[in-house]
Amino acid sequence: MEVKKESLIVFSDISILDVKALLKINSSPFIVMKNHLEILGILDEGFFLKRLDSDGQNQEITSYLNSSFVVVDDLDKLSEEDMSIYDFVIQHGDNQYSCYPISEVREMLLKKKMKSLISLNESLQKELEVTRKKVKELTQILHSSYDEIFVTDANGDTLFVSEACKKLTGLPPEAFINKNINELVEKGLIVNSVTLKTMKTKAIHSAEQTYPHGLTVFSTAKPIFDEEGNLYRIVSNSRDITELVEMKNQLNRVNLRNQRAQHGNSRTVSFNNFITNSDKMVKVFELAEKVAPMDSSIFIHGETGVGKGVLARVIHDLSSRKDKNFIQVNCGAIPSALIESELFGYESGAFTGANKHGKKGLVESADGGTLFLDEIGEMPLDIQVKILHLVQDRTFMKVGGTKEKKVNIRIISATNKDLKQMIKNNQFREDLYYRLHVVPMEIPQLRERKEDILLLTDYFLKKFNEKYGQSITIDDHSKLILQLQDYPGNVRELENVIEQIVVTARKPIVTIEDLPSDLTYKDTALVNLTGIIPLKKALEETEKQLLSQALSTYKSTRKMAKALGVSQTTIMRKLGKYQFSYHDD
Repeated sequence: MEVKKESLIVFSDISILDVKALLKINSSPFIVMKNHLEILGILDEGFFLKRLDSDGQNQEITSYLNSSFVVVDDLDKLSEEDMSIYDFVIQHGDNQYSCYPISEVREMLLKKKMKSLISLNESLQKELEVTRKKVKELTQILHSSYDEIFVTDANGDTLFVSEACKKLTGLPPEAFINKNINELVEKGLIVNSVTLKTMKTKAIHSAEQTYPHGLTVFSTAKPIFDEEGNLYRIVSNSRDITELVEMKNQLNRVNLRNQRAQHGNSRTVSFNNFITNSDKMVKVFELAEKVAPMDSSIFIHGETGVGKGVLARVIHDLSSRKDKNFIQVNCGAIPSALIESELFGYESGAFTGANKHGKKGLVESADGGTLFLDEIGEMPLDIQVKILHLVQDRTFMKVGGTKEKKVNIRIISATNKDLKQMIKNNQFREDLYYRLHVVPMEIPQLRERKEDILLLTDYFLKKFNEKYGQSITIDDHSKLILQLQDYPGNVRELENVIEQIVVTARKPIVTIEDLPSDLTYKDTALVNLTGIIPLKKALEETEKQLLSQALSTYKSTRKMAKALGVSQTTIMRKLGKYQFSYHDD
């Protein structure tokens, strides 16, 4: 603290009369020194006069001095204890002495602190104003972003949402701020939350999200950690990709149309696991492509193994629900006693042995996506009533529950049974049948689309070669044998046959004698290969018998050519070579 004044110094040989005279002209406290090195005390007017009245004028000067003082070089070094036990403070520096009553020092120090605090407050106000401007500027930048910025703390409580959320969700930021991410997910305001995934794993997550009003966004959540490595914030960025997704879908549709146009009558259509050369199956796919964007119920008819589940998945993947769950329920594989709880779930304590926390059912798991009820003809009658309610109102009640829950699902059903006959036999509800049967689709048996057999043979051969690390091939004659089978188990049976061939093959190229023994080619008049005959003759005999079998099955050269995978001209030439009689329509 800066020294304000220099105090008067007197020496110890001063007389009482001189002190009185001095006090008349200067009432400030004086410093009394024995010499220039030793301070004896403070000559304070009040203290001096008081002692003078009590002790008289005959005492030495030291009797009239106040000895309660402390000497410091800087007033700021005074402690609270010093100021509580001393009456005076003497500041000594640069051969200069200043004396202050302790009350004056307190006032001086207090004024200094007040000045310092005022200066600090002004400085903080300036910094706060600068910070406010920066926060405002940053907020404006975030709000002007085309992408939605979503910030939560480590517990998932929402701290900030940019204005872009109005465009993506249709709701203002206030609908999200101060709410927990779990609550927002439960209410359906956020679907497929990447923030929730990042909160659980502390890693970056990305996903497509589709909102109820149709927008599709791509969201990425990134964790932010504090200096100690603890999760501090989660920042997610969401971009509208609706147009991009639509362009991609349009491109896929154009490619499929081009693919069909290029192949003409022998066109190949391939989508995910759906692959066909058959005109009948192409028409089925075209219908699936047409109805997929709509939410109408679809009923798929077909024998066991024709690919009803594959078609249901294709419809799901071509729809706007493709990023949500596809839940397949085999109604014939779930015991009747369990099917209700498996489908609809149950509440805590619903029955003996139930999970104490309850269980979510398959219907609820499909919320937002597609529920595929395979083998619906196996559904018990008492459960059919609940399915009818689900189809009509999209609501259900858990086992042991008291409140209905609403779900947003698309329902696809399938069966290999004659449901109309079951209705007559009171085994299936007629009202449920018509609720499910809005868009019927029929998948033809594999024996009705022989042209698909070679295509599927190559597809499954590649699949199982990759699965088992093999490089097995099947020669053309063996493929013809495979093509002539009836396959009562349809595509599933063909798949099993090809897997068996790959697993059991003893050589890289599979020939007729390597085919499974239960194939029906041995029941035909095929050449007996147990004896040694010229290879050319054996091939000709095999070819002749295959032509005979194909002619008996298909009747026309056009259908024979399609089934055997060669041109009609080749078939006509071969029939002439072996002198077969035929009549084309």
